[in-house]
Amino acid sequence: MREMTRLLAALSILCLPVLAISASDASGQTVVQPKPLHSTVLRRPLQIPRPTAQVQAAPQVTSAAAPAATAQPAPQSKMMVTTVSLADIGFKNGIRFANLGGRREIFVPLPLGADLSATELVLVLDDLSAHEARRNVEVLVNDRSVAAIPLDGKGNNRIVRIPLGKTKPRDGYVKLAFVYSGAATQDRCIDVRYVGDSLTLRPESGIDLEFDPATLNDVTTIAALMPRDVNILLPGHKLTAANFAAALAVARSLSATGHHASFHSGYNPPADTFDARGRRQWARGIVVIGTPEEVTGAVTSAPNTQAAPIPGVGEINSVRIGGYPALLVSEGASVRAASLLGNPSIAAVRGLASASVAAVGETALSNERITFDQLELVPASIEVYGRADIAVAIDTRSLPADTQLSRLLLNIMVAPDGAGEKAVVSVFVNEKLLASAVAAQDEPTRLDIPLPPGLIDTVANVRAVVQRRSPQGDCRFEPQGYPAQILGSSAMILSPAEGIHDFADLATRWTNGVVVMVPPAAADRPERFLEMLSDMVAGLTPELSPINVMYIDNSTPATVVAPFIVVSALPPDGAEPHVRFDRGRVMVNDRSGRTLLDIGGFNSGAVAQLVSAQGYPGIWVKPLSAEGSLPAPPALRLGRGDVAFIDQKGIALAMSTDRDTLVSVTYPDQASWITVAKRFQSWIVGALWVLATVTFLFTLQRMRRRRPRSADE
Repeated sequence: MREMTRLLAALSILCLPVLAISASDASGQTVVQPKPLHSTVLRRPLQIPRPTAQVQAAPQVTSAAAPAATAQPAPQSKMMVTTVSLADIGFKNGIRFANLGGRREIFVPLPLGADLSATELVLVLDDLSAHEARRNVEVLVNDRSVAAIPLDGKGNNRIVRIPLGKTKPRDGYVKLAFVYSGAATQDRCIDVRYVGDSLTLRPESGIDLEFDPATLNDVTTIAALMPRDVNILLPGHKLTAANFAAALAVARSLSATGHHASFHSGYNPPADTFDARGRRQWARGIVVIGTPEEVTGAVTSAPNTQAAPIPGVGEINSVRIGGYPALLVSEGASVRAASLLGNPSIAAVRGLASASVAAVGETALSNERITFDQLELVPASIEVYGRADIAVAIDTRSLPADTQLSRLLLNIMVAPDGAGEKAVVSVFVNEKLLASAVAAQDEPTRLDIPLPPGLIDTVANVRAVVQRRSPQGDCRFEPQGYPAQILGSSAMILSPAEGIHDFADLATRWTNGVVVMVPPAAADRPERFLEMLSDMVAGLTPELSPINVMYIDNSTPATVVAPFIVVSALPPDGAEPHVRFDRGRVMVNDRSGRTLLDIGGFNSGAVAQLVSAQGYPGIWVKPLSAEGSLPAPPALRLGRGDVAFIDQKGIALAMSTDRDTLVSVTYPDQASWITVAKRFQSWIVGALWVLATVTFLFTLQRMRRRRPRSADE
């Protein structure tokens, strides 16, 4: 027995280095384990100097690009997991804390009736501090504290994983609260501003949700839980105009809800990805374009899915493809069903595996005044610790047709503090300071802000900065925050839209619909056109604006009968483009003649121009590739300017031919007297001055000679 005890002790000593090496290799991710209420394991002595965290690495097994002979790994669990990030619920810049204090509460919306459970909270932190301080952030889920994370102020992109067990949502939400606090010394009399601390929860932070894919059958739940990246699967054959329009409308609806769409021909599911527990990860959403007859054999219908579509209406069906939940969108002559994906009305089909959409209505808005409540703009309430920012984004595409934003009437409520210190409210619009005032007491602070022309793009980013002198530096109070909020009674004053000078001006001109005209090659290879066109449509049209697609002959000018996007080698009939391609090579030069952009160097780009044809505003897109396809930049946003040169990376150069005086478009192959005059402008001006001077002196000399001489001379 004694020899057996010695053998076990020796084996345990040999295992210690192996455990230490495995723990040191898995760095970069911190797992905060919740403490059980009761434990049968002996407790270790508490270590006072510094708390430690268990470090783990979560390997993932991916079966992408596996050879045919290699079998796909079978999942160890029938459950599936997806992630809802802060960016998905509207916090595109994350959440930031400073000044050693702050509290933020957010609600993660989840579909009612779905069998879901939150299993893990993944936080990606940017933690910085100029001086030493004891800082931490407490995390609460559904008003229950689950973790307290110590902060050292020396790291970016720190990943913290907090197990949540199987937390269930309450009333359709999972409530998350973050309480940030800290102290630089044991003395409470300290000015927190000198610490220079900053804690940011990055937008990719999120909560992992576990569910059984077999129970995910209704349209609303699949649309609500769909991951951020979505594959739009197109039929493998020649794409009809209706399916082309449906793909554009689906991409626009997904973009409005924070998703990013990519297009693929053929009904092939994405590659499987598993986590460490063997659960399949729902990393990419799937939307299938086509009729039920076209997808027969490629997808599996969910229970109670309507098999036969109703003529004249659009259809959305819940299906399975490769075991993943997906949505099948079928359209008729006009796009109806695709617009439902990004509209709150999709909640009306909760519990249904199939929905027939005849029309999606929208709320009628006034052409003169619209409140924030009417646009469903609800800025979050914040706690002011010395200084805080309240941000709200106004999408001009949601305004009524043929209107523009002219003034803002902001009502900002700032709670008084215990010492009676007044706050100062400053308002920035697109990072330009437009108004500032002392906050009112016991009533909202009302600011009437005129908006200068040219300031508003497709989005007006309004930021209200609330500042108040904090009394804790006078040794009277500990740091305490006071709430502030932009009220929903704030309003926007509208005026009739004026002339069209920028791409952004099309947002309210395309409210009643846009016609997309593409060459016949787009029907054979639609993914080479849809990537760029979907960004243009999503950025410049409202969510419910009708979309029609027409195939046109690329060798003759297109005839337009409505607001348009024309993809062709020739401009639309009756249009006067700002950049012409019938004069040889096109170059963009600065004022000194230095070449900024040479179109001759483009072989896969495009040029987008704001033009007017037959009285309708639109965009003419000229492909620069030999095959006539469009580039597929990662993100494309047309705003300022009326000419944009686009390549595979995005907008290479955007300019306004009306306002820009520093750059100009030239045609070096066309030797006209205008080109020569611009090239030798300084010499010509100098010669004219010399000629004028000589002429003036010669005239004075002749006048002097002709003057009669007096008797004294």
